[in-house]
Amino acid sequence: MAMYPEIIKEITVLLQPQGKSITIPRPKTVQQLLRKLDIKAGTALVIRDGGLLTQDRHIQPGDCITVRIVTSSG
Repeated sequence: MAMYPEIIKEITVLLQPQGKSITIPRPKTVQQLLRKLDIKAGTALVIRDGGLLTQDRHIQPGDCITVRIVTSSG
Protein backbone atom coordinates (compact mmCIF):
# COMPACT_ATOMS: atom_id res chain seq x y z
CA MET A 1 0.00 0.00 0.00
CA ALA A 2 1.44 3.36 -1.07
CA MET A 3 1.76 6.13 1.46
CA TYR A 4 0.71 9.62 0.40
CA PRO A 5 1.49 12.78 2.31
CA GLU A 6 -1.49 14.23 4.09
CA ILE A 7 -3.05 17.08 2.16
CA ILE A 8 -3.25 20.24 4.24
CA LYS A 9 -6.74 21.68 4.05
CA GLU A 10 -6.48 24.13 6.92
CA ILE A 11 -4.91 27.48 7.64
CA THR A 12 -3.67 29.07 10.83
CA VAL A 13 -5.09 32.48 11.72
CA LEU A 14 -3.51 34.79 14.28
CA LEU A 15 -6.10 37.24 15.56
CA GLN A 16 -4.74 40.57 16.74
CA PRO A 17 -4.89 42.40 19.07
CA GLN A 18 -6.38 39.41 20.94
CA GLY A 19 -3.22 37.35 20.40
CA LYS A 20 -5.35 34.28 19.75
CA SER A 21 -4.26 31.63 17.23
CA ILE A 22 -6.84 29.36 15.59
CA THR A 23 -6.80 26.68 12.92
CA ILE A 24 -9.75 26.62 10.53
CA PRO A 25 -10.72 24.89 7.28
CA ARG A 26 -9.21 26.89 4.42
CA PRO A 27 -11.48 29.49 2.85
CA LYS A 28 -10.64 30.21 -0.80
CA THR A 29 -10.36 34.01 -0.53
CA VAL A 30 -9.72 36.71 2.03
CA GLN A 31 -13.35 37.80 1.67
CA GLN A 32 -14.52 34.30 2.63
CA LEU A 33 -12.09 34.28 5.57
CA LEU A 34 -13.47 37.55 6.95
CA ARG A 35 -17.02 36.30 6.49
CA LYS A 36 -16.18 33.04 8.30
CA LEU A 37 -14.66 35.02 11.20
CA ASP A 38 -17.67 37.38 11.23
CA ILE A 39 -15.43 40.39 10.64
CA LYS A 40 -16.75 43.26 8.54
CA ALA A 41 -14.62 44.13 5.51
CA GLY A 42 -12.68 47.33 6.07
CA THR A 43 -12.33 46.78 9.81
CA ALA A 44 -9.30 44.49 9.63
CA LEU A 45 -5.96 44.15 7.89
CA VAL A 46 -5.24 40.69 6.50
CA ILE A 47 -1.53 39.88 6.31
CA ARG A 48 0.46 36.97 4.87
CA ASP A 49 4.27 36.86 5.00
CA GLY A 50 4.41 40.55 5.90
CA GLY A 51 2.26 41.69 2.95
CA LEU A 52 -1.28 43.04 3.00
CA LEU A 53 -3.91 41.00 1.18
CA THR A 54 -6.93 42.42 -0.62
CA GLN A 55 -10.33 40.74 -0.35
CA ASP A 56 -10.01 39.01 -3.72
CA ARG A 57 -6.66 37.34 -2.94
CA HIS A 58 -6.61 33.57 -2.72
CA ILE A 59 -5.56 31.77 0.44
CA GLN A 60 -3.36 28.71 0.03
CA PRO A 61 -3.56 25.51 2.09
CA GLY A 62 -1.20 25.72 5.06
CA ASP A 63 -1.04 29.53 5.01
CA CYS A 64 -0.45 31.39 8.25
CA ILE A 65 -2.59 34.53 8.12
CA THR A 66 -2.69 37.45 10.54
CA VAL A 67 -6.00 39.28 10.90
CA ARG A 68 -5.41 42.59 12.66
CA ILE A 69 -8.54 44.44 13.76
CA VAL A 70 -8.20 48.17 13.20
CA THR A 71 -10.21 50.88 14.85
CA SER A 72 -10.14 54.59 14.48
CA SER A 73 -10.43 56.92 17.39
CA GLY A 74 -11.14 60.48 16.92
